[in-house]
Amino acid sequence: MTDPMDLLEAHLLGEGDWIGATEICQICRIELTAVVELADLGVVSPRGYGPEHWQFPATALPRLLTVGRLMRDLGVNASGAALAVELLEEQHHLERRLRRLERLIHE
Repeated sequence: MTDPMDLLEAHLLGEGDWIGATEICQICRIELTAVVELADLGVVSPRGYGPEHWQFPATALPRLLTVGRLMRDLGVNASGAALAVELLEEQHHLERRLRRLERLIHE
């Protein structure tokens, strides 16, 4: 039986934290082969020797979660998911810039 206190323990991930490939696959619900392909495409930059021992910066987790959803829910391949996540991130960046410019105009 699981100790209820184990369920309450959490660790906030930051820029200095790294997540193993096995955990990434479990969290994002993607296969290691897909993670390797995503690394080859430049979506993420792992450290370590060999995919089984790779570690990923915690800051890559939101990107990998999005890629995982695209691949799993929409059936997009790794290349398509890589392109889509880059376009989504660029859209968010442009929306933030637009909001900043709108605030400057209205001041």
